[in-house]
Amino acid sequence: MSADLHNLQTRKNIGKARDLLHSLVPRAQCFCFYDASRECAWSSDGADDYEVDNFMADLPDEIVAEGAREGHIRRSLNSGRTLLVLEVTADDGDRIGLLVAVFSRNAGKSSSFNPKMLADILRPAVDLIGEGLVVARELEQVRRLSNDAEKELALVYEVDEKLHGTSRSHAGLAQLVGQSGRYLGIAYSVLLIPGKRIRVSATHSSWKNVNRKVLDRYLVDHMLPKLEDKRWPAVFEIPGIEGQDGAPDSGFQTLLSPIFDRHGNLEGVMAQLGRVNGSAFNKSERRFMAHIVRKIEYVIEQSFDAMTGLMNRSGFEAQLQESAKALREPGVAHQLIYFDLDNLQLVNDTFGRDAGDQVIARFAGLLEEDLSRQAVVSRLTGDDFCILLTNADQEAALELAHLVRDKVQALRYLEGDRSLQITTSIGIAEFASRRSDIGRALTTARMACEAAKDHGRDRIEVFDDQNLSMIRRHDDMQLVARIQQALDEDLFELLAQPIVSLRDDDAPPNFEVLLRMKDSDGEEVASDALFSAAERYKLMPQVDRWVTSTTLARLAEHSDAIESTRARFSINLSGQSLSDDEILEFIDEEIRGNAVPATALCFEVTESAAVSNLAKAQALIGELRKRGCSISLDDFGAGLSSFAYLKNFDVDALKIDGSFIRDITDNRISESMVAAITQVAKVMELKTVAEYVETEKTRQLIAKLGVDFAQGHRVGRPLPLAETLATFSRSARPSTG
Repeated sequence: MSADLHNLQTRKNIGKARDLLHSLVPRAQCFCFYDASRECAWSSDGADDYEVDNFMADLPDEIVAEGAREGHIRRSLNSGRTLLVLEVTADDGDRIGLLVAVFSRNAGKSSSFNPKMLADILRPAVDLIGEGLVVARELEQVRRLSNDAEKELALVYEVDEKLHGTSRSHAGLAQLVGQSGRYLGIAYSVLLIPGKRIRVSATHSSWKNVNRKVLDRYLVDHMLPKLEDKRWPAVFEIPGIEGQDGAPDSGFQTLLSPIFDRHGNLEGVMAQLGRVNGSAFNKSERRFMAHIVRKIEYVIEQSFDAMTGLMNRSGFEAQLQESAKALREPGVAHQLIYFDLDNLQLVNDTFGRDAGDQVIARFAGLLEEDLSRQAVVSRLTGDDFCILLTNADQEAALELAHLVRDKVQALRYLEGDRSLQITTSIGIAEFASRRSDIGRALTTARMACEAAKDHGRDRIEVFDDQNLSMIRRHDDMQLVARIQQALDEDLFELLAQPIVSLRDDDAPPNFEVLLRMKDSDGEEVASDALFSAAERYKLMPQVDRWVTSTTLARLAEHSDAIESTRARFSINLSGQSLSDDEILEFIDEEIRGNAVPATALCFEVTESAAVSNLAKAQALIGELRKRGCSISLDDFGAGLSSFAYLKNFDVDALKIDGSFIRDITDNRISESMVAAITQVAKVMELKTVAEYVETEKTRQLIAKLGVDFAQGHRVGRPLPLAETLATFSRSARPSTG
């Protein structure tokens, strides 16, 4: 029976059709409906009629076509009964099925039997049945699509749950490769990106006879070119590859997923080889791999430098986080080797920036030469590089540093008859259990490198724990002192930036409260530097309290306007504040003391802070929502575990990570990620906010993707909070004239 007729299979609908048809032509014994495949979908009397079924199955298509032109078909059966057949069509003329009216022997032979008149009488009912079937078919299609989408969404959630905590690093890629292979029931999974020297594999069953080197080479040399015109995971049959013992292994079905760089160029392949259960890959599993590949592409894009192909700072810090787990073991230590090119600026000034880029690329290639498997190299910033040497002592780090320094001494930039010698200053610092903070480890290595520069460049310095001048950087201390002064003397400035609805022009006003600070010269301090220093010296709880207290005091002055317009103001809470056991009591006191409705407040918590303080974040979010406050999860999507832990937080809105919005109009991965986040948010009935909306093109695209709110210079620039509130109150004041 056709699935398209699902709604007509119920007794209720069959009864309605029977009553309608019999009221129009009471002389008919019964009515039968045959679908497009000539299968009886239903009969008005509910009985099987094999004679009618056999006749309809054998009725030639040309007779049906002729009957359609004439408006009906009249035929007599061997039993003497008469059939009247009418075509049931959709609005576009496509045949849906055939309606058969069955008449008794006497009725069909009567002189009053007029098939044309009967067909005309039945035609309106037939048309109504056709419309109903079309609707039923469309509803069934929607139901199937909805079920498929629900299954795939559940699959995504399941994978994300298992990938909770996956980082932007090689370790993160390993989890993606391993988990996807286990889910699909794969014997062997491998990710290959030759240009970035990425090879991650996972074996999920006994494949003792597989020569992985030969297999990898075959995938790169023979299969990767076949993916040039593919944008979707594809299934291939790979022939037997020579095994470890020299005997060829049998061939196997393989699911190959192309990996593209940020410019849309094919750069690698994710291969799932050999189904353990021997079954074929279905469409749902291919869509699943497309989801995994988007995550892999995001990890690579976010974690690797476009110019050199080396890991960038974000990816490197994630790798340090992963490596720090081993430091719990006694006697384990890592080494950080920090490099700074001494005279890159001179190359740029003399030969141009392209020449400087060439030097950087050559130096990056030099660093990658002869590296051991336990070494990870990164380009942190312009001409700053760092190598993580895991499970190594200082002697091993010094040996590698001297090797690199010797190689660099032969590095020159030549152009015509002019040349410049390239040198590098190198700093070494231990990354051990007693000094396991990531920021501190990198800082100490950088301090040692700067000491090498101060001592004449082209040198190697090892961080000395007793040399306090390496730690207490003058600029950091100045900034910290300035922050403390601003806290003590209320020298901070509060701004308010509009958060504008893309769906409802009459939505209540919405603003984010932003913190700014000026240095001793009256110049605004960069926000990144401000918050980085405050976090490093554990000042963020004080900063958050100042912002909360000052904001609520300002809001209290305009409480009537806020209440009448249902305006809402967002305040950021840092990860350090989430760990503050007294922060909830402080917020309660400020709300009561200023008589500001809790519904006017939204607290923003970053994704990373919430995950790092999972239990306390859950508790604080729950208590704030009980009081009527809203909660927004900021920088959502920055981590690969976002969907997994989202279910653990009772929030109202997701602020999509700015890295996706900044380049969304030029980056298909960012667009796909925003679309996915928006889809999940709608399923969970959460609002979405896009920051860094700086152009009209960006605003239009995010609106098309279903984002609810926009924030950025295109929709509203930050203005002083006091000025915003004054303007806001004036506009909310009722007219007296």
